[in-house]
Amino acid sequence: MSLNNCFVNQVVAPIELIEISPPNQSDEGRSSRRISTAQAIEDCLNHSNPSDYSHRHLSICQRTSWSSLQVTRELLELFVSKHGISDSFWDLPSCFYHRNDDVEINFGLPVTVNRTDSSIEIYYTIRYPELKPNGGNWAIRQSGLYYRFDSSTSQIISVLFSPTPNSAAHQKMEAFLLGLSSGSKSSPNPWRIHEILFTTYFPAWREYLAFLERKLLPETSTTFATFIDEPLRVGYDNLSSLASLDSKFLQVHTLMSHIEDVLKELSSLFAQEDLSIASGTINTLDNHRRRSVAHCRVANLLQQRAQTTAQLLANTLSFRDQMLAKQQNGNMLQLNKSAVFLTTLTLLYLPASFVATFFGMNFFDLDSNSKRIVGTPMVWIYIVCSILLTVVTFLAYYWVLHHDDVVVHRMSPKVNVGDWRALARRALTMKGFPTKVENISV
Repeated sequence: MSLNNCFVNQVVAPIELIEISPPNQSDEGRSSRRISTAQAIEDCLNHSNPSDYSHRHLSICQRTSWSSLQVTRELLELFVSKHGISDSFWDLPSCFYHRNDDVEINFGLPVTVNRTDSSIEIYYTIRYPELKPNGGNWAIRQSGLYYRFDSSTSQIISVLFSPTPNSAAHQKMEAFLLGLSSGSKSSPNPWRIHEILFTTYFPAWREYLAFLERKLLPETSTTFATFIDEPLRVGYDNLSSLASLDSKFLQVHTLMSHIEDVLKELSSLFAQEDLSIASGTINTLDNHRRRSVAHCRVANLLQQRAQTTAQLLANTLSFRDQMLAKQQNGNMLQLNKSAVFLTTLTLLYLPASFVATFFGMNFFDLDSNSKRIVGTPMVWIYIVCSILLTVVTFLAYYWVLHHDDVVVHRMSPKVNVGDWRALARRALTMKGFPTKVENISV
């Protein structure tokens, strides 16, 4: 993925650098400082001593989850070069870029590990649901974390990528890091920051699944209580809603599988480093992994239920259409029988009607003296006109048979498409997901 759309030319949303000093610099324990401007961060990186910190944390955010990272590429390159971060780090910011649609909405960067003699680099991304501030709608967000721990110096470098300013994980990590300055001089759990990230966002998955299930239950109940021989309370719009829910449950399964893999990899890595220090974090991550397995099972069950309901609804609508078609065929058969009967009557009375009409014209008269029918020699006018009219009728019928497309087009009703403003509004509206389920977008 190109990095061109990942950064801004000028920082607008706040970025933050938190620096925790080593515990042995003063008798008062650790101290901390927080820098929130791009220029101050650049000055700090250019003039700081490599041993002046025990933990340096950089927090970067997007203005929205579809925007670029609110940091310049030059500043992030300076941070990377000053701390000797490997080039593979750029895979992490490449997941946060400006977009116009839901591209890569289900992609998650797996746990990537780079080891040296005394340090270990870990970075990954996770996706999670978050309730929007306006309430009622959920969005799938993405956060990323880069983490390096040097066991020889006990120094930690971390970078948090957040989808919105002042995200929940940013606030909790900030409170944790600033709280270290008032703690003891002993080294804290170096893996605690990973536990904070998952503890912040993971509980929302249960609420999100319950939200989707509340959307599914009315559709399921209505569909199973529908009979084809009664007026239907469901239609093709319900089928569209079920298809949308089916895709959402499939998305949950994909994202939860990724989170399960990340948690499993992190627990294994931390156990290899120091099980005694990271035991609490490992237990917490393992508990989250077990819950992710449970959420996957629930998502699979709900997806199968949505598929079963959608299939039942599709069959119901199909049977309903077949029943209506059968009724229409019965009506057409009855009409055909009536048409045959009327045609038979017409053929029966047509010769007598023609004879009566022909002799009832003024071309013939009854001679009262001789008691005979007297005809005029002008009867040829009737014969010629009848022949000409018959020829014209058959020619018109022949032309219609060979030019029926033109006739149908001219006879079809004209639809008023409205003005261009209405069409533009409708086109913009139709770009989303017009279903009964609220739009759950990033």
